[in-house]
Amino acid sequence: MIFLGYFYGIRSERQLEREVQTNLAYRWFLGLGLTDKVPDSSTISWNRRTRFKETTIFQDIFDEIVLQAMSHKMVGGRVLFSDSTHVKASANKHKYTKQEVLQNTKDYLDELNTAVEADRKAHGKKR
Repeated sequence: MIFLGYFYGIRSERQLEREVQTNLAYRWFLGLGLTDKVPDSSTISWNRRTRFKETTIFQDIFDEIVLQAMSHKMVGGRVLFSDSTHVKASANKHKYTKQEVLQNTKDYLDELNTAVEADRKAHGKKR
């Protein structure tokens, strides 16, 4: 489920739970039937924060999915560059700064931790 959240930019475990409950493609990917219960957001959070804390499980799963996609010729295994340049109106097109932005799964997990803490604080809950 965490992979789906990372891949589709779902920034909340509560939202991830809701998405998996209603999205048939997500259920299919996870091997869940129409009547199977979706893990609760607190279960997802607990597993991520404690059970898998000092492991490389998320990276291992991601790597395996990429390898399977490569073996089925869905991706080429080449480096992917994306451009998200923001240019101000009337900007000089010949003046720009190149900047490499790295993002990994740890950043995503840190964002989830921040969202969990904010939600707990907003609802007056303890850790």
